[in-house]
Amino acid sequence: VMKLFFVLSNNLKLSTFFVTSEKGLEMTVGEGKFVDLSFKVFIFTENSDVRVYTKSNFNYFHPSIHFFKKVQKALVGAHVHERVIVNLEPHEAYGDYDNDLVFTVDRNIENGAFDPKIGHKFSLEMNDGRNKIGKVIFKDDNHIYLDTNHPLAGAKLKFDIYVKKISNTENKVSFPQRKIFEDGFNFR
Repeated sequence: VMKLFFVLSNNLKLSTFFVTSEKGLEMTVGEGKFVDLSFKVFIFTENSDVRVYTKSNFNYFHPSIHFFKKVQKALVGAHVHERVIVNLEPHEAYGDYDNDLVFTVDRNIENGAFDPKIGHKFSLEMNDGRNKIGKVIFKDDNHIYLDTNHPLAGAKLKFDIYVKKISNTENKVSFPQRKIFEDGFNFR
């Protein structure tokens, strides 16, 4: 059984097809389902820049620890070929920008020609023994300023998601789940 719906939005005609499973039940996103999506993420930063990241193939087992909870919640009940739009505030995504996460490091040029370029990344050992990656955001003759905030800290995100396929997980081979932006895409 197939149901066809048309939605008129901003002069764009979208078709939504509900595909039935072998038992005649509509397949929807829910616990224990393997979900195949494509999406665009619109990234809104404080300085009014808008960047777009497109992912044409993103698979995950629902629910996943590597996908935003609010996005997963919005996807519950979605059907194949359905479009879902979700807005995330900074605290629902990568957190607010924290000026306390910008560290000043002595440059100590006397020991050699240490002249990192703006944008280079360095590992910092924190007082608790953890390492943090810091990006050079500014430098002067005596200091280097490293920002350890997540590159998307403070940004609002808008997900425009298209559900491509939903299937039962018992038919899939298990594989390690990947974080949403694990492919090395750098937003800054």
